[in-house]
Amino acid sequence: MTEDTKSDESRRHFLKSMALGSAVMGASAVAPGLPLTKTSGAAKADGHAKQKMAFIQWQPHTVPNAWSKGIEEVLNAQEIFDYQLLDGQNKVEVQVSLMDTLINDGASVIFLQPIDSVALAPSIASAKRRGISVITLNIDATEEHAAHVEMNHYFGAKEIARVMGEKMGGTGEVAIMNAPPGIIIRDQRTNGFVEGMAEYHPGISIVADVNAEWSRQKAQDALNTVLASNPNVTGVYGVNDSMALGAVDVAKQKGILDQMTIFGNDGERDALESIEAGELTGTQYTDVYQQGRFAASAATVMATGGISARDFQSQGTLLMPYIIATAENVGGIQEAQRW
Repeated sequence: MTEDTKSDESRRHFLKSMALGSAVMGASAVAPGLPLTKTSGAAKADGHAKQKMAFIQWQPHTVPNAWSKGIEEVLNAQEIFDYQLLDGQNKVEVQVSLMDTLINDGASVIFLQPIDSVALAPSIASAKRRGISVITLNIDATEEHAAHVEMNHYFGAKEIARVMGEKMGGTGEVAIMNAPPGIIIRDQRTNGFVEGMAEYHPGISIVADVNAEWSRQKAQDALNTVLASNPNVTGVYGVNDSMALGAVDVAKQKGILDQMTIFGNDGERDALESIEAGELTGTQYTDVYQQGRFAASAATVMATGGISARDFQSQGTLLMPYIIATAENVGGIQEAQRW
């Protein structure tokens, strides 16, 4: 058999498996809160050891917890996988150690939210040499791997700028409550917003960009400092919802909430409820349960189709669909979609 013939057969096998994986993903998407039924995968499991998969999260948080729930829904439906959620404890060395353990245990796919895109690269390379596919969630790595599934950080932030500017009437001053430098998604969410504001609303000035370290409390302190020197600020963009909600707290304390336009990013439950309460102006909402399901569907296709990490010529990337949630549309986000 020639190499071309082998390649053709591999592609046919992959496409056939993809059809099965897409069906699984679609079924999960229709009714996220309903129990999943058994599939023909159960027959494959009879008499065979289950394949191991695990998700190494950064640390416990609403976002990775929701990803894990989505992953687990899809994998459990197959009846042929053992799945674990592992805590990286916000320490690179812990994530590296967990990667080593999973590689030595012969995991078929590893889901990873890397703390450090560079520091985890050698571990990803080691997994790839063993044929183990790695799927990263939200934070990419410098070492190419099977797939990366992320919130639409850049384009979503650009759309936030467009909607926020419209609500500000195209004029005014804005402060950004930002994350620490050196994190990929921080740069994507900042650059998208800054470039979007320049493109859509050149009459709006960004007068402050401060590090609030992802924290609601630190965003309160940061915004108080900003307002002391920039009293004309009427818009705040938090690169995550926690920092945006910190800005809401300050605006309420100062009695200026009705003068402020405040947007967050992520779409967590607290942010959606704040929008419904007439406090937060808006946020970028992503269904992160679905993000986990998409990642698990890709993993299922790889595992059941016999696709090795060495078979990928380049890394695949999926950007998640999103909406800019505001008072006008937040009611359309159903309870089962909130995290």
